[in-house]
Amino acid sequence: MLRCAIQQPVPLGVVTERPVSILIVDGEPKTATVLVKLLRVDGFEVEVAGDAAGAEACVERGPRPDVLVMDVSPARAGEVETLRRIHARHPALRLVLVTAHPQVAERLALGAAPGCRIVTKPIDYPGLLRLLEAAA
Repeated sequence: MLRCAIQQPVPLGVVTERPVSILIVDGEPKTATVLVKLLRVDGFEVEVAGDAAGAEACVERGPRPDVLVMDVSPARAGEVETLRRIHARHPALRLVLVTAHPQVAERLALGAAPGCRIVTKPIDYPGLLRLLEAAA
């Protein structure tokens, strides 16, 4: 579930810097679709991967996103190893873990990559926006 605050899109014809690119990794298509739509309205470039392996393939094939936003669950512990590999090869890539299990995510984040941010479910969309805009 997302708590949303729709903001005004950037007016046509206004020149802005390159938008922040985001790779959303979520195995739940409905959640990913809603998040993608909101982020695009707010001016982000967004790509989606259904799992950690797909995310790794997207990052490796390029162009590399500015931020990787991944839904994590204790049931999918193998994702952490994939995050470690991605971070080892691309240390400048910012990571945001989204979870309904914040205590587990904190432990995973510490092992996955320094500076990894945690967002708990339900997602506070304005809070997520602040994190992503800071990545610009």
